[in-house]
This record gives sequence, C-alpha cells and structure tokens, in this order.
Amino acid sequence: MIPKRKAAAVTAACFIAAALASCGHEPLMEEEIEIPEPVTTAEMPTEEETEPPTEEETTGECQPEEPVIMLGTGGDTFTVVAWNRDEAPILIADWLGADVNDVKSGKSLKAPSGAEVNFVCFNTGGYDAFDCYDRMFSSGDDIDVYLCEPDWARKLTDDDSRSAPMSALGITEEVLGDMYPYTIEQGKNSSGVLKALAWDASPGCFTYNAELAKEYLGAETPEEMQALISDWDKFTETAELVAKKSDKKTALADSLGSMWQAYSSGGFSMPLVVGNKPVIGDEVRDFADMAKKLWECGGVSHNSQWTDDWYENGRNGGCMGCFIPAWGFADGAFGLEMTGGDTLGKWALCEGPQPYWWGGTMLAVNPATDNGDEAYDLIYSAVFDELNFMDFASQTAYLPNCRSLVGYLKTREWELSDEFKANDLIWQHFTNGGDRLSILDKNAKAIDLTDKITRYDADISCAMFDAIEYKYIKDGRSWEDTVSFMQDDIAVSCPELD
Repeated sequence: MIPKRKAAAVTAACFIAAALASCGHEPLMEEEIEIPEPVTTAEMPTEEETEPPTEEETTGECQPEEPVIMLGTGGDTFTVVAWNRDEAPILIADWLGADVNDVKSGKSLKAPSGAEVNFVCFNTGGYDAFDCYDRMFSSGDDIDVYLCEPDWARKLTDDDSRSAPMSALGITEEVLGDMYPYTIEQGKNSSGVLKALAWDASPGCFTYNAELAKEYLGAETPEEMQALISDWDKFTETAELVAKKSDKKTALADSLGSMWQAYSSGGFSMPLVVGNKPVIGDEVRDFADMAKKLWECGGVSHNSQWTDDWYENGRNGGCMGCFIPAWGFADGAFGLEMTGGDTLGKWALCEGPQPYWWGGTMLAVNPATDNGDEAYDLIYSAVFDELNFMDFASQTAYLPNCRSLVGYLKTREWELSDEFKANDLIWQHFTNGGDRLSILDKNAKAIDLTDKITRYDADISCAMFDAIEYKYIKDGRSWEDTVSFMQDDIAVSCPELD
C-alpha cells in the first residue's frame, strides 16, 4: 500500500491517460571469484511489459491513506539542501506546481501548508557535498530535506542524528516494490534501516561508434557488437583487435576511469570491508591486469576523464566506445558531448560487459526537522507521483525509479513524442536511440547490491583505482607494491578500519 495524502494522490491510470493525451592495514585476499554473468542485448518490450495498469490495479489495495508523521511539524520555513541546481529545483517545482526558474532564482515560494520554501545550494560537486553537509549539520543550520549520493550517503544515514528512518514518515520498504531493488539497497544504512529514497535510477550502458565497429570488427548491429563485448574477457579481446586493426589509432574504451566505474560498481562478489578489514580480492587484481594489458596495446585511451582531450577523443574517432550512465544522456552531459562533432549520428547503444550503476541521487530527512508534513509531501511527489516522474524524465532524460512506468516510457511511442524534450538530441547522436531506456532498464534490473554496500566504498574504490592507474600501470610497480599503496591510502581515508 503506497502511503500518500489524498490531496496529492495521482493514480497510475490517471498518469497513463494524461501521457497518452498529449519516468597499516592488511588486506583480506579471498579465493578467486567469478565475474557475474553478463546480460544480453536488450529487446523491445513485449505487449505484456508495456500494457498500462488497469484502474483496478492502481486504485484497489493502493487507495491513499493519511500517513502517520513521527517527526516535528508546524515549522515556518521548509529548507531543502543540494549541491547543485540540476535536480532539486525540478523536484520542488513539480511538488509546488511552480516554475523551476523561480526555484533556482530563490523567489519566495510557499508550501501548501503556508511554510516558506527555502532552497539552499552549495554550488559544488557531488563528491564535495558531504563536507558541506558536515559543516551545516555541525553549525545547527536549518535542514529539513537534503539530497545525497549513494557513494557517500551512508556517512549520513549511519548517523541517527543526521538522518531519520523513512518509517518516521510512514514510508516502509513494503511500498517500494516498483523501484529497482538496487536503489533500495543504496537507501539503507549499515543496519539495514531505510533512510533515503531515490526518484531516479542511474544504471549505465556502453555506446560505440557504429561506423568504426563495422570497419574494424564487422559488427553491423548493436546485437552483433554486444556479442563481442558481453563479458570482460570478450571486451579485452575485442579491444586488442581494434587496437591492432587501427594500428593503435583507435581505442575501444575511452578511459581507465570509466572502465573502473563499470567494473567496480557492477558489484564485486563480496563487500569491500569484511570484519572491519578492507578487502582487496582477486577481482581487483583481475581488473588491474586487464587494464594494464589494454593500456599497453592501445585498447584503452590514455586520456583522463573530464579533460578536453577526453571529450575530443570521442568526437575525432580516437576512441570507439564509452561507458555512459542514464544521466549522461541529458542535454549538456558527457554522453552527448563526446559523441558529437564529426561523429554525430554515428553512435549506437548496447549493454556492455556487465550491468553497472554510476551516480544517482536520493532524498533524506533531518530527524530534527520541524516540517515533517512538508518533508513527506515533497518525497511523495518525487518518489511516488507518476506525473512528476514523467515530467522529470522528459526534462532530464533520466531513468525514473519506477519499473512499471519505465515499461511504458521505453516504448517508441513515448521516445518519439513531443513530451520527451531530449528526443531530438538522443536521436541525433545514436542510431538506436529508441532502445536507450530498454537497455538501461535491463541493466538496472540485473544489478544486485544485496549485502555488498559499506560506508567506505567510495574511499576504498578511489584508493584502489589510484594505485592501479599510477603505480601498477604507469609506474610499472609490482602487484605487491600496488596493494601496499592501496593499504596506505585506505589507512589515511578510513582510519577506523583495522
């Protein structure tokens, strides 16, 4: 049963009707672990997958109920905090029925309760946001609802003085069955308590220059390309072949960083911390050896992510492929920036070597809030309201965290409609742009993070990658020395670990 206020209730049936009318530490070294089986190329959804829910299905047992708010209420000012203006203003505007530019500019806005709505933006990168939150909480500044990233969310959700359980708003895991399961795991703290909710999912896929794939590999369709890179062994073999046939002028992979993102966030077979000790297992060594081989043969570009040369390498044919998350397809995001120029319209999409996630954003609540009613209404609007899912997806090209809704949105009828504002850009860049949501949806469903997340993951992953890139690959150090560098780095960033 989905808890929601009757005044805010919008059934899925109403959404469909509206949409159709116009989503010194010693590392543990475990035994060799198998890489998860890859998924295959996405197929167009079946009629059963895309058929809209019936009125009975959406208004039967899911009749709205008044939530029981167990947090403070009645505050005069409702403060929402984020590190940039990319997402929060859209969520606030959809909730209030306001203009998103009024939210961004700080125009005086009021919640239905009459409380003043105050949007605070750090104007920083997502990875730096935790330090900003730390200072804000420590100073006692007003925070009611805040955005957080899965990479560092547990630094806040493990602290009961800085995050309230969603059950305090009457929201329990039982009503989240339509979300992608991996996003629910990311919203839990280390004790398994649900503390944050995501309105979007951020799985990734692989994009490749279809003309170069045909020239060097003979791959004429996304299905044929996917078969050549459907696991990391095949990906490595194909990258070596591209480098050889192009005389090292073209690399299959855009960077070591994006390879690590796809490989590591796809889910190791065990957590990175076990028994309070960091785990540096065989899977990490497997990646290091693969990355070093491709670095030396020209299978991966030598450009670093986010540099001008990295962007240009996609546009000039220096790299044939790139790992892109759902948010990478938004207007101005790197997935479109890298695939333009002389290569515009020559790219295609497939799943890649394994399902993975990259980024994402969640909503959490300060337990000291005095605006529990507004916190609930905003979160309901962002996480459960299908019409707002539709609006957010149409403006950002993000993947809504609602599987049944995506079942409708991934049909070509919506991708080609005037409602989808990113339509022109995606179809200009990718020959099979209409398969984008199907591919992302399939990868999102295959991600399994059950019992694999720790609060140290971002710091440990960064230490691992830095040591692999700079020590093992570029400096030619031994694996033992590389592990030692990882260990020292982890000791500095995570001193509480053994």
